[in-house]
Amino acid sequence: MIASGANNSLTSDISKATREEARVQLRLAEAIFEHRLPPGTKLPEIDLCQILRTSRGTLRKVLDRLAGEELVEQVPNRGAFVARPSVAVTRDVYALRRILETGVVRALARCGGCQPWVNEVRLQVGEEREANEAGDTGRYIRLAGKFHLDLAAATGNSALNQHLKRVVAQTSLMTALYDEPGTNTCSVQEHLDILDAIETGRHEEAERLMEDHLIGCERQLRLDDESKAVDLSVALGESPRAARTPANRALKAPVKPKKAAPMHAKKAIFTTRLDASTS
Repeated sequence: MIASGANNSLTSDISKATREEARVQLRLAEAIFEHRLPPGTKLPEIDLCQILRTSRGTLRKVLDRLAGEELVEQVPNRGAFVARPSVAVTRDVYALRRILETGVVRALARCGGCQPWVNEVRLQVGEEREANEAGDTGRYIRLAGKFHLDLAAATGNSALNQHLKRVVAQTSLMTALYDEPGTNTCSVQEHLDILDAIETGRHEEAERLMEDHLIGCERQLRLDDESKAVDLSVALGESPRAARTPANRALKAPVKPKKAAPMHAKKAIFTTRLDASTS
């Protein structure tokens, strides 16, 4: 009986630890997906432990998992940062999404009998439209990504579903990094068109619509900016000749660096970003 009680206690402790890790991972992942923690943001352990009210051991496990999903980058002697995927990686991941998701809609359009889940997804797309019209960016981003994951889940292929979760999470991060301001990379109407094609069994059209949709999402990203050298004189509206005048050369004089913001101020900003969804 003692051994049995000890085993039950151990199981309870493991379950509690797992729930805590899941809670912390969800908070961080949502802040990344909803672009409240932009790519390149440093994730200091002490601040995160205080904000999330968790232990350093739990936080490190969560950061390891997020690094495995390529949402976080861990740099030796510097700490953890929200990942900054390169243009080349971004193009590769979008190409992978097209391969996976055209296969998803092909399978669904051919299976038949999909009415129950189609109705549920259609209702969710309505919520997606409402969030977009209301300017609720975080909720809109989450629902737009969920549309694609719900299609994968409807196939009943758990391996595909898990793999696509990781890929969709990566593209959410890439959208935060390369998105053109003022644009929505996912079209609500295109989601509805894809659903219609699946529901009526038009598998070739469903594939084409999904591929066009994902190509359109990628084209709205600023993927040609990364390797371009910036000419400051052009960027600031000066001709190259004017930039060499004595008056302009004087602008190159060393400028006294601004005093760093107090740590308590930085922590306040960081806390706001993590807690934005709970307000």
